[in-house]
Amino acid sequence: MNAQFLGDREMTCKTLSKSVRVEGIGLHTGEKSVVWLHPADTQTGILFCVRNSQGEATIPAFVPFVADTKRRVSLQKDGVTIQTVEHLLAASFGFGLTDLIVEVYGSEIPIGDGSAQVWIDAFKETGTVDLGEIAPFFVPQKVSVECGEAVMVVEPSDDFKAHYVFVTKHPLVGVQEASFDLQTDDFAKEIAPARTFGFIEEVQNLWKQGLARGGSLENAIVVFTDRYSAPLRFNNELARHKLLDLMGDLMLLGFRLKAKVQARSSGHTLHFKMCQNLWRQVEQEASARWLKHRATWM
Repeated sequence: MNAQFLGDREMTCKTLSKSVRVEGIGLHTGEKSVVWLHPADTQTGILFCVRNSQGEATIPAFVPFVADTKRRVSLQKDGVTIQTVEHLLAASFGFGLTDLIVEVYGSEIPIGDGSAQVWIDAFKETGTVDLGEIAPFFVPQKVSVECGEAVMVVEPSDDFKAHYVFVTKHPLVGVQEASFDLQTDDFAKEIAPARTFGFIEEVQNLWKQGLARGGSLENAIVVFTDRYSAPLRFNNELARHKLLDLMGDLMLLGFRLKAKVQARSSGHTLHFKMCQNLWRQVEQEASARWLKHRATWM
């Protein structure tokens, strides 16, 4: 099957019905930020309007603007960076939002309780508006990427489906799996509440690297040798959160995938590598369509 752009008869473009405010600290910077979520016109996509000590910039949530994927996704334009956008993007995916203006005062998106729940709550508070246009999606060609034991495969499907396998040698965690089917599963109930996590030795290393400065037992699960820092919300909560991250990262394509996605022990960096591959498919398809259209002028 060739990559193609299509209109989805089952989904239309949506935005928020009104503006809503969210504030909190960033997981990695430990700094407070304020976010206003505003309604947007169709074809706006997810747009970050950022104001911080670096300056001001309007940054589209697209692959070319990704600046860093180490433990989080950061976007950058004109020297201005906004960190940790993945949970908000995942919530937008799960809530069906295609167009949204994210006005940010700060350098990092608030972490909330470590899950995407804070964004789902904000979306529910304001509600959504149907923009009356068909939401675009993309049917990809099959592609796979890997790095060491981490693997990710995307292949065409009738809608979005994802399965994540989190493999560890940790005696408490072992192997966890999680799945999501856009047609049958409830993102708000089954994926959004899953919190970010870190193994105690990783957390200590992050502190040494100047990351996770805002991390606490209130916004992350810490995995110790023989226990979790808090009761899990799901017996496979760690895998569900990895799936949440994956869906947020795929939103950087700017449209929805009609694809079956399978991932094993992957993280933001491998997800971004996949996004770059899919972005090239999009560019090739767009170029082919332009050339075909241009031929009608000759």
